[in-house]
Amino acid sequence: MKPSGGKTIMSMKGEFAGLIKDAVREMFTAYLVMGIEDGPTVSKKGDDDYRPPSSEVTVVINFSGGIHGGIHLAAPLHVAMELASSFSGETYDTIVGEAGDGFGELANIVAGGVQTRLGTGYGNINLTPPTLITGTDYKMQYKSNFDSVKQYFKSDAGLFFVEFFFYVQQFNKQFK
Repeated sequence: MKPSGGKTIMSMKGEFAGLIKDAVREMFTAYLVMGIEDGPTVSKKGDDDYRPPSSEVTVVINFSGGIHGGIHLAAPLHVAMELASSFSGETYDTIVGEAGDGFGELANIVAGGVQTRLGTGYGNINLTPPTLITGTDYKMQYKSNFDSVKQYFKSDAGLFFVEFFFYVQQFNKQFK
């Protein structure tokens, strides 16, 4: 099914993956002194329930307004710490404290880049402050009807991904 304007969920996922790539490349160019390459894009299948990522370090920034959902920046611990170190110019022994704040700010930069690139096409979109989750032994409740697209990257620090999980108000209203 297509909403007005001819967009489908699949075309939106492709658009969102492109927005993530642009925001991450911009962040690396402006703030990180290391290389970055795009990896594969993975989309949630239509009827599957949404499940949040499992990673050693994940930052969540939620969106509200025209799009409900948010951004996850997820990485193994050593990658998160090296990205935070490159961002701040400091060396860290733990992700707790300043390193976590730095990794959270990187997620905030990506989320803001996606928010800006979405423009007015999806209405006003608000962001929450970053929430840092460490370890894999936690549970969070998400809406099961979120769609998502994960964009993987290979940096000089290692592999990580950005996930955009979403429910588009104006898209879904047209089918009720």
